Amino acid sequence: MYKFMADHMVKRACEWLRLMGYDVSYPQYHDDNDILKECKSRNLILLTRDAEFYKRYYRSIYMDSTDFRQQVMEVISMFPPDKHNFLTRCPVCNHILEKAKSENLDPSKFTEVRKRFKTINYCPECKKYYWKGSHYLKIMEQISSLIENGN
Repeated sequence: MYKFMADHMVKRACEWLRLMGYDVSYPQYHDDNDILKECKSRNLILLTRDAEFYKRYYRSIYMDSTDFRQQVMEVISMFPPDKHNFLTRCPVCNHILEKAKSENLDPSKFTEVRKRFKTINYCPECKKYYWKGSHYLKIMEQISSLIENGN
């Protein structure tokens, strides 16, 4: 499976690619040299809108558009997504989500979620919870649209 690094110019595309199951790192630092060093050491494909930065690393994809949808479509046209990987990664930190029981959620904050769902997804890295609420359908519609238009 391919692994990517999105620079700071393509953060929103990074989040959507993660929702689609792509392994996309996002740097905590801003220095291009540090980003390149990590890309080289981990053999990552760099996603960037910076033309000069793109030219410095042979495994780069230059994202011409400023629209995150176009950026995502560009990646999926080269690296088709696997629908089995949809919503398996945390869009915030890229960690693989784990199954959790909704009964373990704080009842004062998650009453409806506890009633409607037996299992949910949990990110052990950033401690966020995810479930298939109303936002799930909107995300899946957007993903379908991106795939349909990206091919």
